[in-house]
Amino acid sequence: MRLKGILTFREQKAQVAIEYILIVGLLLSMILIVFPYALKENELNKALAAARDGAVYGASLRGMGFRGSGVSETPQGIIKIQKIELVDTGSYNSLKEYRLEIYIMAPTELQTSSISATVRNQALSYIYYAFNGNWPPSTVSRVNTNYYSFTAGSEWV
Repeated sequence: MRLKGILTFREQKAQVAIEYILIVGLLLSMILIVFPYALKENELNKALAAARDGAVYGASLRGMGFRGSGVSETPQGIIKIQKIELVDTGSYNSLKEYRLEIYIMAPTELQTSSISATVRNQALSYIYYAFNGNWPPSTVSRVNTNYYSFTAGSEWV
């Protein structure tokens, strides 16, 4: 005679295996649900880090002696990237659009030069490189990724 609620050894082993499968399945389901959100956040962080590297490189080009084609002498002064902000500007072709607002600190005489355009272009070029694995063929004004579209603007501080 078998008592109600008491399992045999074989039935207990089967129950443990079923519980294990259910728990593992539940954990995998949770991971799969969270994965797309983590992927989107990772893409945004990757783009911002690449933009920061590109902006700093663009600012340092003048320090390495690069100058515009119409400039005979490199002006003195230090250029510093004060901060980079992501500004939500809506959507572009079903992608979430952000404008990178780059705040550049430089002496007044440098603020009329093409440094801000170089900084913006380098920031977008580095984003392009981060997601495509190669440099853009020419100057870029917009970079599209899987989830986002990026443009750049700059302000003198």
